[in-house]
Amino acid sequence: MVFEFLLKSKEKKASYKKLIAKLHEDMVKIPGGSYLMGSNDGEDDECPIHNVLVNSFYLGKYEITQQQWIEIMETQPWKDLEYVREGYNYPAVNVSWYDVKYFIRKLNRISGELFRLPTEAEWEYACRAGSNSKYPHGPLKMGLSNYAWFYDNAFKKIERYAHEVGTRKPNKWELFDMSGNVYEWCSDWYSRNYYNKCPVNNPKGPLYGKYKVLRGGDWARTEHFLRAASRRYNSPHYKDVDVGFRLAIDMEKVKKQNTID
Repeated sequence: MVFEFLLKSKEKKASYKKLIAKLHEDMVKIPGGSYLMGSNDGEDDECPIHNVLVNSFYLGKYEITQQQWIEIMETQPWKDLEYVREGYNYPAVNVSWYDVKYFIRKLNRISGELFRLPTEAEWEYACRAGSNSKYPHGPLKMGLSNYAWFYDNAFKKIERYAHEVGTRKPNKWELFDMSGNVYEWCSDWYSRNYYNKCPVNNPKGPLYGKYKVLRGGDWARTEHFLRAASRRYNSPHYKDVDVGFRLAIDMEKVKKQNTID
C-alpha cells in the first residue's frame, strides 16, 4: 500500500508538472500601453470612453479547459448538463467566481506561481490588441464568425454549447476566443458608473460590490454582446454553461520566479 501511494504521488507530481508547463507555454506576453476603454455608442455602463494605462502582463492564450480544471480540482461541475460538450479541450464551464478563485488558489499552491484573473481593464486591452475597433478583427460584423463562436455560427446552427478552445482565429495578439464561446470572469467588482471615476493607471475596479464582471460574450449571444467594450455582471456565486475564465499573471512576478521566459 505504501508503494502504491508513493507511485500515485509520483504520477500526480509528474502530471502537475506537465500541466504547469502547458500553462506557461500558452501564456502570451501583453505589452504595456494605453488605450481608450469603453464605448459611447453601446450600453450606459460602457461610457464615457476614457484613457487607461496598463502595465505589461501575461494572459492565457486560451480559456481554461475541462482537462486543466479536472487536473487541479478533481471535479466536473459541467457533468451531464444540457448544452455542454465534454472533452479535454472544451472550456471549463458552470464555474462561479468563487469556484475560480479556489481553482487559482490550489493551482498557485501546487505550482508556486501567482496566477490570477485579469482585471476588466486588462481584459479589454488584450481583447482590443492595439486597436480601437468594435470587434477583434475590425469594425464590422462581417467576418466575425471566423474569430468567434456566437449566435450566428453556434446557437442558430443548433450547436448550442461552448466549442473547443482555439478553433477560431485569434486576435492580433494571438489570443483565442476573446469574443464568444464563453463569458470570462474578471477580478473586478462591478459598478455601473465606475468609468466616471476610473483611475488612469491600472484600474482594478471598485473596492467592493454585489456583482463581479464578466466579459466576452458567448456561443448564444448576438454580435452586440461580442463587442470589445461590452460589459456583463453577475453574482460571484453565479454559474452557468456559458461561463468560464482564463488566467493572467504579473510580468514582474513571473520574472522573479523565472518560470516562463
